[in-house]
Amino acid sequence: MTNRLRGAAFTAAISLVTACSAAIPPIWDTAPAGRLPGTVVPRHYELAMTIAPESERFSGDVAIAVEFTRPTRTIWIHAEGIDPVSVTLATPGGQSLEGVWHGERDGVEGVVAIRLPRRVGPGSGTLRIRYTAPFDERLRGLYRVEVDGRSYAFTQFEALDARLAFPSFDEPAYKTPFDITLTVPSGDAAITNTLPVSAVSVSGGRTRTRFATTVPLPTYLIAFGVGPLDVIQADDLPPRGLRTHAVPFRGVAAAGRGADLDFALRNTPPLLVAFEDWFGSPFPYAKLDILAVPDFGAGAMENAAAITFRDSLLLFDGLISEQDRRRFTYVMAHELAHSWFGNTVTMPWWNDIWLNEAFATWLGWRIVGSVAPEQNAEVSLLDAVHRAMQIDGRSSARAIRQPIESNHDVHNAFDGITYSKGAGVLGMFERWIGPEAFRDGVRDYIEAHRDGNATTRDLVDALSNASGRNLTGPFRSFLVKPGVPFVATQTLCDAAGPRLALHQERYVPLGSEADRDSLWQVPVCARHALAGEVGETCTLLGAAEGVLELPGDACPDWVMPNAGAAGYYRWAQSPGDAEKLIETGFDALEAPERLSLASNLEAAFRAGGASIAQTFGAFEVLARDENRAVATAPMPLLKLARNHLLDETDRTELEELTSTLYADRLRALGWDPAEGESGETALLRRAVVEALAFTARDEGVRAEAARRAQRYAGIDALGPADPTALAPDLVDVAMRVAVQDGGTRIFDALAAQLHGSDDAIERRHRLAALGAADQPLLVARAQSLALDERLRVNETTSTLWPLVRRTATQETTWQFIEENFEALIDRTGPGGAGALPWLASGLCSAAAAERVEAFLAPRAADLDGGPRNLAGALESIRQCDAIREAHTEGAREYFADPPEFSDAR
Repeated sequence: MTNRLRGAAFTAAISLVTACSAAIPPIWDTAPAGRLPGTVVPRHYELAMTIAPESERFSGDVAIAVEFTRPTRTIWIHAEGIDPVSVTLATPGGQSLEGVWHGERDGVEGVVAIRLPRRVGPGSGTLRIRYTAPFDERLRGLYRVEVDGRSYAFTQFEALDARLAFPSFDEPAYKTPFDITLTVPSGDAAITNTLPVSAVSVSGGRTRTRFATTVPLPTYLIAFGVGPLDVIQADDLPPRGLRTHAVPFRGVAAAGRGADLDFALRNTPPLLVAFEDWFGSPFPYAKLDILAVPDFGAGAMENAAAITFRDSLLLFDGLISEQDRRRFTYVMAHELAHSWFGNTVTMPWWNDIWLNEAFATWLGWRIVGSVAPEQNAEVSLLDAVHRAMQIDGRSSARAIRQPIESNHDVHNAFDGITYSKGAGVLGMFERWIGPEAFRDGVRDYIEAHRDGNATTRDLVDALSNASGRNLTGPFRSFLVKPGVPFVATQTLCDAAGPRLALHQERYVPLGSEADRDSLWQVPVCARHALAGEVGETCTLLGAAEGVLELPGDACPDWVMPNAGAAGYYRWAQSPGDAEKLIETGFDALEAPERLSLASNLEAAFRAGGASIAQTFGAFEVLARDENRAVATAPMPLLKLARNHLLDETDRTELEELTSTLYADRLRALGWDPAEGESGETALLRRAVVEALAFTARDEGVRAEAARRAQRYAGIDALGPADPTALAPDLVDVAMRVAVQDGGTRIFDALAAQLHGSDDAIERRHRLAALGAADQPLLVARAQSLALDERLRVNETTSTLWPLVRRTATQETTWQFIEENFEALIDRTGPGGAGALPWLASGLCSAAAAERVEAFLAPRAADLDGGPRNLAGALESIRQCDAIREAHTEGAREYFADPPEFSDAR
């Protein structure tokens, strides 16, 4: 909007006439529960806001250039918690029409009707709303945070919360330029999506800063950060290749923490450069800011050119654990990927959010693999895909591209299905059509829809054109249908030649009521060896039965039914084929394929297709694997057996088995990192110490862990805190042991350190330790931390999660959750409270499922995403109960006379 039009709109504005005094006939359409009707479309925003983080409220003045697509007297717009001061519509002819603001109608939250005195349109106009609103206290919209006595304001708008900060057409289809002006206390920094173009002092000790016009953006990608922030100017990203300009690059943190951004500022540019190369186009924004937010609900948010993160992902003031190093690298890569996929090209509605999140997940890991190959990104992605398969095994699982029928569906869309299953499906099709064709299709898609919106069909069409294959049917079968395909294979060798017989159905674990009779169009690729020659052959399995023709005339030496572990399907082989693969082909398999074998063995156990003896009998081979992820694959089932299949008398043999598998590993690794050791070694040490301390209950390991934890935290008699006493990746593991074995003295010391620190990583370690308490009085104190106002909002359930998942403490912890459920909702807000049903997912009996359902069913509809989350939690409980029923007897028989394993090295 031009300055002249803006001035005319301001001059014409008059005070709002409230709904109760208006003489406008009550003629209404029904309030839209989903998408807005499209009668009024935004074309440009001028947004001026006054933000003083130490105040209770903020104010705004938004002028929206709109287009009326047909005549109407009602403008439906999104707003929540907004108190209007005036509402006017300026028409092109110079008229100013007074609008009447009508709040929530028909039970639809966040949607407001503005009634005009007469019908308007088709044509254009400028809707101007002056308003005030409270800062949110629960990490939604525009919210306040206090750190060390200083106040800050930050935003989180995705998916439905821009409407808490300014009245808007809060849907991803409405991409428009924004002109933003922020008035803040002088001395405070103001950050948004573009760089400042002017700043002037105004009355009241404030500074008014006008920012450059944005590229077209949806409301959910707008961001603000205001407060006494440290703003660290890093080196500009220099011009390169297709990018002819430098990109200013800054890090932003709470006062006094700017120096701790050094690691993030040094390690972000190589990732951005790798994305530019992959997409074949320059970073799409004129600057890049990364903001470390002291209290943040999500992990990070891809706001255009102003990416926000939990501060624990960006701020490091000492030795960095390998876990934190990898968290930073992957999350940064994920958010940068959105700059192209999601921001430059945006889905028009939330049913296509998978386009954003699945792609950022898949490509984020791919870019990490190219920039930091030592981080084993390929296996990390596969591990995430396997976890998604567990979710996808439930009958309550949603589809990747799930229809959006209510706001609940929007909130549910941000889950492991969208992110990790979606990533797995993308990886499968990339391998099937080839990486170059896949990349070329994505590039075509980005260029065709730059700064606009696009759908799943647009992407699939681009990939089909680039590959010369019609991918619509295969893609659709995985996007609209929940569940994991299960592909059973058998090698056949006769006069017709060698071939692999294929059968598909839905994978159904014990305790799931999902229907097995479901079919996909599955790209099945098998690796095989014949006379030492290893090859790969693929087919598209579209029916319940199929055949994959193998090359040559003789039977293969072995067959791996999921080449590269790239296929999104569970698999099983005939007994003879499985024996050949283990005995002849195992060492020739790539690490992802060995991990796939381990994961599918576990999947067979969870589905009742493999016994305890068959499953645990493979652990010796897996535990001595050179790859960390494969070597640690037995650990979850060892833990499950301890917690749910064995009683105290049977656990001794399981503890001995765990020690046999891993004790020599720890002796070889040692407690202290060797100079120059790999990150994989550091993570293996962590996993082995944890298994020996908590599953094997090794007294020597526990004593050493507790001793080192006390030295590290400075709570022994040997002197002050010694940060070298523990390898960085062992800190929280050792502290958990120390709390369990040291009792009140250790608990008190760590609780005091928690409340005395603003460092998110140190707080995370202490909370994990306090959540490990097992003495009744300390358990009660750990539970009560959930209601302690000294905890950050995003820390509310930090101690409840470990307490409710341990068999010894889950009964009293669930009782605490029931008794304090309303208080927990108040602490977390409706958005955070939507995840509360998942706290029950670690319970493991039919009685527990009945109790949880009786308590939560009447409450779930009031929680964002609550109904589906409750259904998933209940199914998790019943699946665990079904495993217990199916495998307890076999576990007791197995450990009554366990086989002799050699020490695994």
